[in-house]
Amino acid sequence: MKNKAHNYRYIEWKTPDEMHFSSLQWKSELSFIKDEHRFFEDMLKEYTLPIIESQLFNRVKELIDQLGLSVKELKVLEKRVSEHINRLRSLIESLDEPREGRVYRKEHKEILNDVNHFSRQYKRLKKEIFEIVSQAMKQQKQKRLLA
Repeated sequence: MKNKAHNYRYIEWKTPDEMHFSSLQWKSELSFIKDEHRFFEDMLKEYTLPIIESQLFNRVKELIDQLGLSVKELKVLEKRVSEHINRLRSLIESLDEPREGRVYRKEHKEILNDVNHFSRQYKRLKKEIFEIVSQAMKQQKQKRLLA
């Protein structure tokens, strides 16, 4: 799915403090997703047997691959956000560069779009993982009831 870029005009009026706060929110959200990645990896390992027994292994393999890609994409975004935060510090120290401010705001918009796009994709992936593990667990429970 292509990343649809939104035109967030209000960013042009944001103060450096507001942009810094937004960046810290991104950093926090990405950190939380990083923890969730570990949770999903552990969950998929823990429910390997029910997944294999439920004939859902191929679909789960695809989800594991998507989760791996999500982990890589998360690392890139975390790095971009950290660098963005650090650039704001240096930008505030040299306020006499209006051109740099425009470049920074443009970058802020791009990162906002990328974080939002990543977040939407991740939420879809998370939903699929929960659905497939839930389905595998239900099938395992049904087998135990019939046995």
